[in-house]
Amino acid sequence: MGLKIKWNDDRVRGAITAILLIGRERLHRGETEDLVKASLHEYRADPVGYKANKAVWADARELGPLTKPAHVAYYRNLLQATDALLKKIEQNKRQSNSLLELDNYLVASLQDVR
Repeated sequence: MGLKIKWNDDRVRGAITAILLIGRERLHRGETEDLVKASLHEYRADPVGYKANKAVWADARELGPLTKPAHVAYYRNLLQATDALLKKIEQNKRQSNSLLELDNYLVASLQDVR
């Protein structure tokens, strides 16, 4: 039987937080290409490194090291989009059968944010 990741599972919020934190660091470095997908890939590839970085990074709701107006706007839009997506997931009580399916859903839902 497959793994069920329910709408209220910590892995959903964890993946979204990773998108925000890693995405913010990638934006700071000027890496905007496929930001959501690249952030999730980095998170899944090195969860231990992510946890170590997370301990020293500013909270996901803060702008952290972002100073360029375009990057600040992008990050604020990403924050709004992730908040809306979490509400949608909760309202629909969405489930995923695997982490890959969850990641693909998050990428598809957030890829057009700019």
